[in-house]
Amino acid sequence: MESVHGVAMRYRHLQALALLPLAALALACSADPESALEPAAEAPRRVFLITVDTLRADHLGWHGYPRDTSPRLDEWVERGVVFERAIVQWPKTGPSFASMFTSLYPHTTGLINTAAQTIPDDYLALPAWFQERGFTTAAVISNPVLSRELGWGRGFDRYEQTWVDQATLDAVDELPIEQRPMAFRRHVWADRVNELALPLLASLVSEERLFVWLHYTDPHVPYLLQPGTGNPFLDDEHYVGDEIVDLTGAEGRALGDHRELRYYVAQYDANVWVTDRAIGAILDEIAALGMEDGSLFVVTADHGEELNEHGVPFEHGPVPYNSSVHVPLVVVGEPWVDRGARVEQPVELIGLFPTLVELLGEPMPEGFEGRSWTPLLREQPETDEAGTGAVADPIAFADAGAYQRHLRSIQDGEWQLVLRPPNRDHEKPTIELYHLPSDPLQLKDVASEFPDVMDRLGRRLSRWIRDSPQNVAPHTEAARKALEAMGYLE
Repeated sequence: MESVHGVAMRYRHLQALALLPLAALALACSADPESALEPAAEAPRRVFLITVDTLRADHLGWHGYPRDTSPRLDEWVERGVVFERAIVQWPKTGPSFASMFTSLYPHTTGLINTAAQTIPDDYLALPAWFQERGFTTAAVISNPVLSRELGWGRGFDRYEQTWVDQATLDAVDELPIEQRPMAFRRHVWADRVNELALPLLASLVSEERLFVWLHYTDPHVPYLLQPGTGNPFLDDEHYVGDEIVDLTGAEGRALGDHRELRYYVAQYDANVWVTDRAIGAILDEIAALGMEDGSLFVVTADHGEELNEHGVPFEHGPVPYNSSVHVPLVVVGEPWVDRGARVEQPVELIGLFPTLVELLGEPMPEGFEGRSWTPLLREQPETDEAGTGAVADPIAFADAGAYQRHLRSIQDGEWQLVLRPPNRDHEKPTIELYHLPSDPLQLKDVASEFPDVMDRLGRRLSRWIRDSPQNVAPHTEAARKALEAMGYLE
């Protein structure tokens, strides 16, 4: 078996190749001359990546949510392409961003389960790629698992952290446990992100090439609101239901004595609303500074949140259902993106890096596992061989797990299959199947009713696991054995 180091080297991106003029010339000569030159002539000068921690797609207005959680972005997204089914590859901040920034699956990077990790130096990461191409790179981050101390500042010329320094976090840890949530939240609220981001943007106006990443954290537990901010959703027409949430052992998630699910959902929604307002202010400032022209915008999230649908209250990471892995994804920027378009097929977030490479007209680094979204951003998406307009193989994989569990999932335009390996409670592996159009929250397993669908997706999942690098060999082996026991390995 190839070593972990060998796998890392095999997948290492050869940065130097992208800088060779002969390589660029060869790429241009291999295609139609006019189309080869067009991306370089129209390449974005600025790229703004705006991400929101713990943001479910189905709690946003532009995804049909009945509450008015996202009034600013609901209007703004009509300027670009909305992806209806964007799927993250692991619903935890560190693993998710590692996959987004390298275009590699979590089982390749080896970053799974734990949030506080960083991208290994062996892999080329998106910020460093921009920096090597002469872009000024800057970020404002509001989640400590993305801290400079953990290595996430690599590739950035300026990396602002809302909590200032490690001493701030240490001081919070010294407080009584009941005081910590509010003490910590005051350092990461959306207003604090904007307090740093607004002057940062003003200082970067003259930069000819610019990559900016802004990360908001408000929808993350605990769902506290900044003092002086009222919740517009308490006691509204959607504030219904008598479901009680068991928060036993859920340290840091409980808000006082509240146990009603409707209360926590309203608090979550209010934090989404606050974030929407903050992002709107950033977009206004970018326009006021004259930075819109020549800019590409990507708005997305690292993962969603379980709101007690699957027995995991106010958490993300353990399970790969769409409440955790389905996130918003919007790309805005003319002339590279159609206005008002919607893409219904599933796409993976590891397509971010190759998409930006293509839009900038650069040679594609080696080893990417993600598929570019570029064909879906324009009027004529790539088609299958029959020319039907359907993109070939529109599927998305997502992993999840906690401790030693590693769940795998695959979904296409209609179905999601989830593989659960054995654990102490279940001696045998199980496969679940959900019909997404009729069961978007994945509450009814219909595997026994559709054996042909289960067989088709199970075999496709087995090929993906079989062909995976072995950076997380114990977990991969467990999944392989589970599929083999069910007859899906080919």
